[in-house]
Amino acid sequence: MIKLAKINPDLALSPEAIIKTLIAIAKNISKICIMKTVSDRSQVDQGDKKAGVFTSMSIVAEAKRANCWLYNKLNNQWYTPEEFHEKYANHRDTDINIRTLLQNIFIIDPNKGIKAYHKTLADKLAKFEAETRELRERGEAFTQRVIDYYQQKSKDKFK
Repeated sequence: MIKLAKINPDLALSPEAIIKTLIAIAKNISKICIMKTVSDRSQVDQGDKKAGVFTSMSIVAEAKRANCWLYNKLNNQWYTPEEFHEKYANHRDTDINIRTLLQNIFIIDPNKGIKAYHKTLADKLAKFEAETRELRERGEAFTQRVIDYYQQKSKDKFK
C-alpha cells in the first residue's frame, strides 16, 4: 500500500488501484489526442468563411493525410473523406449553419468509432439485462404473492 500523506494520511492506495487509475488517464489522453477538431484556425481557411458557400476542402485533405474519417457529432454521422467532399463541396447554406458544421466535424480514426460502437452496445446490453432481471424478479414476486393469497383464501374457506 502506498500512503498519500500530503492529501490524507489515512488514505492508502494499492498498486493495482494506481495502475488502474493511470490506465484510465492514459485512455482519456489518447481520446483527446486522436479527436481533432476541424474548426482549428489552421484548418479553416478564408474560403470556408465565404458568405453562404462552403468551398474549402482542406479538412478532406487533412483527413486523407491522417488516414481518418470525418465525424459530425451533431448527428452522429461518419463520412469518408470522399463522401464528405461529395456532400459538402460547394454546399450552399447560411453562414451560421456552415460555422456550426465546421465546429462539430472531427477528424477521427474510424477504429475509434468501431470501439465506441462495441462499448455502447455492451453498456446497453448490460443495462437491458439488469432491467430485465429486475422486472423478472418483481414479476415473479408478484405472481407468488397472488398464488399465496388465493391459496390462503382457499384454506380459510374450508376451515
